[in-house]
Amino acid sequence: MDNSAIKVLVVDDQPRNLRFLSKLLTAQGYQVYRAICGQLALKAAITHCPDLILLDIRMPEMNGYEVCLRLKSTAETEQIPVIFLSVLDDINDKLQAFRVGGADYIAKPFQVEEVLARIDKQVGLQKLQQQLKEQNAQLQQSQSLLASILNSSLDGVVAYSAVRNSQGNIVNFQWLLINPAAEKISGLPLKEIVGKNLLAEISELRKNGLFDLYVSVVETGATVDQEFYYEHDRDTSAWLHIVAVKLNDGVAVTFRNITDRKLAEIALRESEERFRAIFEQAAVGIAKTGLGGQFMRVNPGFCQIVRYAESELLQQNFQAITQPDDIEADRENLRLLLSGEIQTFSREKRLICKDGEVRWANVTVSAMRDAEGTPQYLICAIQDISERKLVQELLQGSLDTQTRYAQELTRSNAELEQFAYVASHDLQAPLLTISGYAQILEKRYHNQLDAQGNKFIRNIVNSCGRMQALIDDLLEYSRVGRSQKPFELIDCNRVFEDACANLQLAIRENQASVTRGDLPGVRGDSFQLLQLFQNLIGNAIKYRSSDAPVVQVGASHQGDNWVFTVHDNGIGIAEQYHPRIFQIFQRLHTQKEYSGTGIGLAICQKIVERHGGRLWVESQPHRGSTFYFSIPG
Repeated sequence: MDNSAIKVLVVDDQPRNLRFLSKLLTAQGYQVYRAICGQLALKAAITHCPDLILLDIRMPEMNGYEVCLRLKSTAETEQIPVIFLSVLDDINDKLQAFRVGGADYIAKPFQVEEVLARIDKQVGLQKLQQQLKEQNAQLQQSQSLLASILNSSLDGVVAYSAVRNSQGNIVNFQWLLINPAAEKISGLPLKEIVGKNLLAEISELRKNGLFDLYVSVVETGATVDQEFYYEHDRDTSAWLHIVAVKLNDGVAVTFRNITDRKLAEIALRESEERFRAIFEQAAVGIAKTGLGGQFMRVNPGFCQIVRYAESELLQQNFQAITQPDDIEADRENLRLLLSGEIQTFSREKRLICKDGEVRWANVTVSAMRDAEGTPQYLICAIQDISERKLVQELLQGSLDTQTRYAQELTRSNAELEQFAYVASHDLQAPLLTISGYAQILEKRYHNQLDAQGNKFIRNIVNSCGRMQALIDDLLEYSRVGRSQKPFELIDCNRVFEDACANLQLAIRENQASVTRGDLPGVRGDSFQLLQLFQNLIGNAIKYRSSDAPVVQVGASHQGDNWVFTVHDNGIGIAEQYHPRIFQIFQRLHTQKEYSGTGIGLAICQKIVERHGGRLWVESQPHRGSTFYFSIPG
């Protein structure tokens, strides 16, 4: 036996034993590694990954039992068989060896034949286990390949075993296999059908002849290859191409849905009748012409458009009734069509009627080809669009006017936004000067002024603060529409958390509860979405009732949009004021009641509109408010 590929680790604290076993095993062709203590044995087992370990029990610091336990608890070494070596020959010692995971036990002094026999036995077992593992892998690969073929097959595949009575006659079949294609065609579930009887699930097979066909295949061994119309119920019917072959005491059936081909054959037989009916009764004009434009056949609809009789048109060609300025474009399109560069073309052109009137028509032309692809004749569909062209001319004039107004409005809006930005920006410098001097007066001359004077100065400082807030909000409002930052995917859960962090002081002072559901990711401007969440949650806290604020943020998918909700238990808003609160500078409360500039919700609305959505509210006084905003998603 060739042992050159087999590695054996010998562990013994007696050098004499190590030398003896190493010499013995090397002579047998094994690769031998040695360790004189437990720690070295564990390292060697990891490093060399031996096929077998001979392990002494009585060793200093770490005995063999403990070494074996560590080997078996390590993933890299748990499968290595261990043969214990010991002078201890008591039954309890041997039982302990097997309890910690030992595969065998050899008592000292060694008997050469015994040592080699036990090693050969373990090596043989290892080889058998490896062979079994490889065979299992091959079997699993074969099964996986078969399953892949069956699962990816466009043809349905089923297999049945025969169910026989006491006289040996086939009375039913039992499902052994059904692949996804067969499941789709038959409408039967994969997992539930295997093991059940065929007639119990599809009783009509006895009536339509398939059951007798399967019985014939099993009894005679003859393969069946035929087309079959299958109807399971009113909603499940199809033409199938069936191939049935004997499979042991059963039958394997492969079937393909050929309904499309069958329907095509039926359609082909009926095409001439349908074409004739359509041609004669169509509301649009239809003409069959030669490749040069000569009329070969025309329907009443076309005659009605150009006011010629059928017999008169059959004496002419299409060019004769086409407005001369449109003929060249017809020729170029016809060249592309006949060369095969295009399959069809459609264009608007002018037709000259028998009485000389010119009418607009939309003409669609297709080439009919033979089996070799050579054009034989042309089919033209002609629709009278004269009235539509007239309406288009009128609409175009109106559209030009509307476009001009829209451009003027866009320019005006841009100028207003720029004015608001510049005006509010330039107002800040003098305002800061006024506020600064007022604060200096308040600080230096507080004791020299009477109560009335100090009140006047305090009013100036407070008014400057409100004006500064108003300017800041106005600047923010103008920036929303001017932002050019590209949209990116935003996690709204993160935006919610950042907004709550910015509002932490207001939440703590008002003892507010602010919670959310699972919020989606949307494409947008992260800074503006943070503004949106922060303004809506901040308003819900600010306009609180006597109870502690409770704010709930959620979202649901509706159609093509995510609809977000910010619900509170605050003071509420009367319905007649709902449109007003979104207008800039519109406030429902005095500064003493609630501070603010009246721009916050206008900014929110502008942000939502920039993201392609809308903002609205549902609220009643003393019943809280729910603000909704939609974002495409």
